Amino acid sequence: MPESSAPALYAPLSHVQEVYGQTVPNHDYGALGQDGFAQWQAELRAKVATLLGGFSSPRGELAPQVLATAHKDGYTQQKVEIISEPGVRFPVYVLTPSTGEPPYPVVIALHGHGSGVQEVIGEPQDAQVAEHMRRCNHDYGRQLAQQGFMVFAPEQRAFGERREPEDIAQAPGQSSCRQASMNALLLGRTMVGMRVWDVMRVIDYAQQCADQSGLVDLGTLACVGLSGGGTVTTFATAMDLRITTAVISGYFCTWQWSIMAMRHCEDNYIPGILQHAEMADIGALIAPRPLLIEAGTEDPIFPLPGVHDAYDKLAEVYALLETPERLALDVFEGEHQWHGTVAVDWLKRWL
Repeated sequence: MPESSAPALYAPLSHVQEVYGQTVPNHDYGALGQDGFAQWQAELRAKVATLLGGFSSPRGELAPQVLATAHKDGYTQQKVEIISEPGVRFPVYVLTPSTGEPPYPVVIALHGHGSGVQEVIGEPQDAQVAEHMRRCNHDYGRQLAQQGFMVFAPEQRAFGERREPEDIAQAPGQSSCRQASMNALLLGRTMVGMRVWDVMRVIDYAQQCADQSGLVDLGTLACVGLSGGGTVTTFATAMDLRITTAVISGYFCTWQWSIMAMRHCEDNYIPGILQHAEMADIGALIAPRPLLIEAGTEDPIFPLPGVHDAYDKLAEVYALLETPERLALDVFEGEHQWHGTVAVDWLKRWL
């Protein structure tokens, strides 16, 4: 029986990397000057919207229902249910500061992989979740509410209460990402796109709150998130110009160094995206709005070299637009976690 060939000969990923090396995104901003930049943004934004699966659902009634209210340390918390699209309702936690004078600056806080929104609002269900929250500093929604921001923290699709029953019956961190993401692809949709749509609906709800209560200042609005929350923050900010500043933590990195380099959750994949753009190009859809990127020196799944590659290219865009002060990189000693030390001052500055 002949000896088996070397694994590298048959392994498929090396060829995919070779194709990546030969691919020049056709919406790379390249050497564009200021004059052509707005048109380039509009063209790429439209293309990315299509790749995400489109945003064609009607913006119908939100029909908000307050499910619970609780008074916390420094803020009042409401659990509200709203309609995203026909047949889809989801919970949003609204954290309103108890001190300071309204209207309050608004932050949409998006959780990453884990047990869901309960970590972001600082209410872990058990000791294991509490340890994950502590290790990732994942309760940044609660922290920001205590800093005087009005926080809207939605449960993202396929996490927490928005999981399939069989996944809910298992560990709190067992997501429904795989099957939901794969089935969405069969329909020409993506999990990233559906989550971005939910963020858009949260902004609609925040606008409704501003109109009805006067508690909210929507002259400025921030979106922040860690890991999977950073993914959705990136694309939501790129797609929705109502978001005026953002903090992306533990995500902004070239796809070559991150998603392509190791196993990642199925919810990260956007068919055909690299034919049109790399991460810096998506970040350029945010420019010249203020953007802070957090990166841990020991983050194993979004490695620092790829962060610097993407950031340095994006910095060229902000320099081109003569707004270099609106882009910042917070590299901190740590792993895959929310840092927040620079982020709070950043949000106060721009909100």
